[in-house]
Amino acid sequence: MLRNAFPKWSPAAIKSALMTTAYTVDNSGKYIRAMSITHDQLILSTPFHHGSGHVDPNKALNPGLVYDIAPSDYEAFLCTIGYTETQMKLFVKDGRKVDCDSVRLSSQGDLNYPSFSVVFESGRTQTVKYKRMVTNVGTSADAVYKIRSALHI
Repeated sequence: MLRNAFPKWSPAAIKSALMTTAYTVDNSGKYIRAMSITHDQLILSTPFHHGSGHVDPNKALNPGLVYDIAPSDYEAFLCTIGYTETQMKLFVKDGRKVDCDSVRLSSQGDLNYPSFSVVFESGRTQTVKYKRMVTNVGTSADAVYKIRSALHI
């Protein structure tokens, strides 16, 4: 449906639209629950249980902003997290060599992806900054977007 509506969007832009417009409540308006393995009971789910949430294809038709990414960005991410030349060959099928020394990201969290996670060290005050670039695909060129973050501990 999205490919038909936006034939010039990349697969990453389509995935972004689906992820950023998903919802995390059930039909009764309550947060999605997950089964606790250790206690055999329902608990509030986290993004590790439900991912982005339930896909809402109609809402994804007008996501406002999308995060786009190219295969070379994934290559830079894999280099940043320490993949070896041998491991990179598994992902780069056209036979070219990826020079990890020249394509690394500043931080592994800087992959231009619609979600991310942060690991904090216990007992330390820390600030973590990740960069993202979005494209306004909404109907209003003058739209103003405000950042809202969710911290799941």
